[in-house]
Amino acid sequence: MKYLVIIPTYNEKENIRKIIPEVLAQSEEIDILVVDDSSPDKTYEIVSKISEENNRVHLLLRAKKEGLGAAYMAGFAWALKRGYDFIISMDADFSHQPKYLKNMVKAEKEIDVLDGSRYVKGGGIKGWNWKRQFNSRGANFFTHLALGLKTHDVTAGFKRYSRRFLESLDFKNFISSGYAFHVEMVMKAERRGFITQEFPIIFIDRRAGESKIEGELMKSIKVVLRLAWQREGLRQFIKFAVVGASATIVDWLAFFGLSRFLMTGFFSGQTLKQISKGLSFIISATANYITNRKWTFRSRDQHIATQALKFYLVATAGLIFNNLIFYFVTKILSWRDIWGLFFATGIVLFWNFFANKKWTFKK
Repeated sequence: MKYLVIIPTYNEKENIRKIIPEVLAQSEEIDILVVDDSSPDKTYEIVSKISEENNRVHLLLRAKKEGLGAAYMAGFAWALKRGYDFIISMDADFSHQPKYLKNMVKAEKEIDVLDGSRYVKGGGIKGWNWKRQFNSRGANFFTHLALGLKTHDVTAGFKRYSRRFLESLDFKNFISSGYAFHVEMVMKAERRGFITQEFPIIFIDRRAGESKIEGELMKSIKVVLRLAWQREGLRQFIKFAVVGASATIVDWLAFFGLSRFLMTGFFSGQTLKQISKGLSFIISATANYITNRKWTFRSRDQHIATQALKFYLVATAGLIFNNLIFYFVTKILSWRDIWGLFFATGIVLFWNFFANKKWTFKK
């Protein structure tokens, strides 16, 4: 088996000379490709001299700095052309300890993405203050929530990729070019059914040089949100929530229109209010159904009457749940009304969405 460790560099002259021999010492099956973005400190000159003396070390010099993801994509293309079986992504600053490369070489060959993880049992981080720890775990939590990934450490950069996985990718369609590239790689692997696995590592803060992560947080959040929007379920949920909010406005407008103007000649007092509220509920539910059918779920089911009945039943059940939850929170728990409204609305929103997705508008 042929393994290639790709090390992207930008101003890493303090680390690169030290890490190369440590990487090579882990296994004779390992070669190194340093992808340098024309570092101002001329890291590439050090690598070039080493490569002249050692045929296991290679240099890919790029014209300018274009981001971590772009550097890896260039390295992957270089590796695939030269027949490597597994390609490993690794930082130059010793935060990814070379000793873990032995785990990657010995691991099962059927694994397509092997992740050196900080967030599984036995893993961890040394040298970070609580703010960096909080940011990292917060980024992982947000990414898990937005993308629904199984991998614990989705932002980790220490990974082994199989040749077959990399060959399946069209990098022209990638959204990210920076640090969120690692997230997009994991997402594509999981969504396409490739085999993924994690093993614990201790991540150590860099020994020398300056971190390149400054300014990447907001860029990564934007990328994750764009990736999340590709999930049909999330798009539908957001649309469903928007439609629900619009239906509430329709309900209110209909109620006030009926109770103040249209129904005043027929009823009065509490009877007027109750009848107006019942009619406004029917009007808003109908508008809600039509909009969700046409826009949210794009249903083509020809049994419209049956589908509409299902929608009304879900809405009625939701109304009952709403009242029961509100009663429980405000009466049993003795919490304030605002919390009753918050929990009742939130829980029923999820109920209505999933019931309609799985039953009413089931494809």
